[in-house]
Amino acid sequence: MTMQHKRGSFFNFANGEVEIRDYALLKVENAQRAQAIRINQLGLASRRIADEYPHLAAWFCLRTTAGREFLVESALIDAKVQALVPTRKGDKIMKRHRIIPAPTLPVLPGYVLVRCVPAPGAMAGLRRFERVLDVIGTAEKPYRVPDKFVSKFIEKAVAGEYDHRPPAPADYPVGQPVRVIDGPFASFPGTVTDFDGESCRIRVEVMIFGRATPVELDVAQIEKV
Repeated sequence: MTMQHKRGSFFNFANGEVEIRDYALLKVENAQRAQAIRINQLGLASRRIADEYPHLAAWFCLRTTAGREFLVESALIDAKVQALVPTRKGDKIMKRHRIIPAPTLPVLPGYVLVRCVPAPGAMAGLRRFERVLDVIGTAEKPYRVPDKFVSKFIEKAVAGEYDHRPPAPADYPVGQPVRVIDGPFASFPGTVTDFDGESCRIRVEVMIFGRATPVELDVAQIEKV
């Protein structure tokens, strides 16, 4: 007896055996091959290779799904890729007469830093990683974050300079031209899209290689131009 599957797969139940048409097996093989390629590409972005070729390695910035920065960081580390999400302390929350401790938040929401050798395969592996939307820059020229920017960024995050604090008087109207002066995007120009004086946070569209990149920053990380 034979039976046609609704998706087109053909099953033969003769002699109590199930035979799957060749194209179904091919589909499985293609999926396995694609997974092997992803694993090999991600291996090119490994910390081991970066440590073996330090003169070629650099820091790069991945744009991730919102709110999934720590998941991406952890998964990349598990995959032997050097990844980092600098953090800050948010504001304490009062709920039902109880104080909830300040949450740990990424300084740069939606971004994860990685250090690797920028081989084309490595960049492709990072772009295809789960919850990663893109590598900042272009496919031909991903943005290399200067080591000194990363070192200073980490140092200030560890020192708590991005933690929640009382609002400081400032005025950044929407459309205000600014320049980023701190963090991975230091030196790039941008335009204010939103400003929250209470939290000392500001949203800016930063121009990187001619492309507008949305970034949320601490107000101390920008200056007016």
